[in-house]
Amino acid sequence: MGKTTKAEIMKDEGTKVTLADGKKYDIKFDLNSMCTLQEKFGDDVITVLTGIDGSDFKIIRTVLFALFEHEGLTEKEVGSLITMANMSSVVEALGQALGDAMPELESTQTESGK
Repeated sequence: MGKTTKAEIMKDEGTKVTLADGKKYDIKFDLNSMCTLQEKFGDDVITVLTGIDGSDFKIIRTVLFALFEHEGLTEKEVGSLITMANMSSVVEALGQALGDAMPELESTQTESGK
């Protein structure tokens, strides 16, 4: 097969999650959100993201804030959208979105013949 195209790499459409206001939000990691998270967590950003398990509420709120920056919400407003009732679905959606955002290096290398 040929090389992976830019369109295929950018295909990540995000994961939907319903928050406390009843609206469905797209959770998608992009360069802007990753830069915001790197500013907050430094070079440990990937370690922090892969360790999201629902036990550190500040990290969950900060990650969602970075993902929702384009919504114009403050970090505390984002926090008010997360309740104990939707916490597990939020953590699950974050994990799914992170997995979707990560490149599939092995399949890309195999397909390109390298």
